[in-house]
Amino acid sequence: MGNTAFDMNKPLVKYPVGVQSFEKLREYSYLYIDKTDLIYDLVTSDNCIFLARPRRFGKSLLLSTIQAYFEGKKELFKGLAIEQLETDWIEHPVLMLSLAAYRPVNGNLEGLLSFQFDEWEKKYNIQSNETELSLRFRQIIKSAYEATGTTVVILIDEYDNPIISTMHDMERSEDNRQLLKSIYVNIKDLDQYIRFTMLTGVSRFSKMTIFSGLNNLRDISFNRKYATICGITETELTANFQQGIKELAEEYGTDADGAVALLKANYDGYHFTADCPDLYNPFSLLWAFADSKIGSYWFQSGTPEFLVRRIQESGDFLPEMFDETVEERTLSASDISKTSPTALMYQTGYLTIKRAEGHDLFRLGIPNLEVRRGLFENLAEYFFDKDDIKVTNNVRRVRNLLEEKKIDEAMERLQTFMAGIPYKMSQRATELHYENNLFIIFVLIGVDAKPEWHTSRGRIDLLLRMRNYIYIIELKLDGTPEEALAQIREKDYVRQFAGDPRPVVRLGVTFSTETRNIAAWQAE
Repeated sequence: MGNTAFDMNKPLVKYPVGVQSFEKLREYSYLYIDKTDLIYDLVTSDNCIFLARPRRFGKSLLLSTIQAYFEGKKELFKGLAIEQLETDWIEHPVLMLSLAAYRPVNGNLEGLLSFQFDEWEKKYNIQSNETELSLRFRQIIKSAYEATGTTVVILIDEYDNPIISTMHDMERSEDNRQLLKSIYVNIKDLDQYIRFTMLTGVSRFSKMTIFSGLNNLRDISFNRKYATICGITETELTANFQQGIKELAEEYGTDADGAVALLKANYDGYHFTADCPDLYNPFSLLWAFADSKIGSYWFQSGTPEFLVRRIQESGDFLPEMFDETVEERTLSASDISKTSPTALMYQTGYLTIKRAEGHDLFRLGIPNLEVRRGLFENLAEYFFDKDDIKVTNNVRRVRNLLEEKKIDEAMERLQTFMAGIPYKMSQRATELHYENNLFIIFVLIGVDAKPEWHTSRGRIDLLLRMRNYIYIIELKLDGTPEEALAQIREKDYVRQFAGDPRPVVRLGVTFSTETRNIAAWQAE
């Protein structure tokens, strides 16, 4: 067994992977990106806040930091911006409720809430005969105020998890919504006992549903001032992760700029306002530095099944869904059961704001490579019902075959793969359905695929830009390859690529509604 060299002069950077407690993070000297100037501004400017951000984006750590601040733990903030801003450090009773732990498989919402209420009742010596959870919560707020003589702080993390995680069971989801509504209404009713309230989640709130009557709740999800309160900016990356960048560069045989470029391509690209600076996903970034490896950390930590099913069931054209202009009110949609797939993909982090295109109009797109890979692997599982398309070598080989212009073999492999799609998944025998299928396959195998590519004469069904060739593909349902090729010639699609040195291949492909598969093809 060999010896491992250890540089005693090299500072040990402890990345807070999986650490959501601010107190633990500070006590054990984990790396911390100082956001306390924004936190101070937030807690002193309003008293009832809502923030929506995707999962694993730092919401829990944010609330934990606010909890420590309101508990008066001044020593934890030594050396941080807030130390110079706060002078009083008044201790408040804090009711911190995390609903991230809710799992519909092994428990119920009533049990989770009752357990937490038991803890608070013991802490404030409350002898309660109430059985209704809403009344118990009401009594806890008043008793905490009376026991301490100080107004109460209420922090609720992932408020919407019990609703989102039961979307497959609408009756149960509605029961959870009604229960939470009965709890949250106390926040408005007992305002005189409460100093500050903050709720975080993935979906936007609605004053007419779960927060009925809570008209003083301020949504900062699109607020420019707080756009970077979660996530890591480029400036924060280069200022705080020099050692990690260096180690990653050594691992991949590049320099610091090359390592940053890798991180940017895979984890950067989130925006929560039109003029928000690029934000890195903190979960994936920290794991990448801890492992000195570029991996799919955020995607592997879990994907909401209801989202992928909603995309599949929508019947929409996928490429348009992933590159779409929408109104801000669409992104703020609050009824999860009726919200469009586009809004859900934004709220869950699979789409982000790319740019503004007018007043309250945003162009959306996929943030980065990690999200793109994860999204399409999930879509493949549901569209094709394949257990592991990532290792389906039969279809992976298609890319190389097209690069070698072995079109017949490539199409035969695609035909074989699509023959394995179960009948229930291929009942939608429409041209759009097959365009979506091919789009997913080509993205997964790493081909630069551009569906519905606009030209001055019309739209190319599918454009493939390969290293050696450009493929112009026209799709026909129950037609002939000759008809498809005739359309390519008639529209003179090839002219657009006259200045490109790569040869252009015209490819006509037909699908059969009877076999629900590729029927024939012809290239020229």
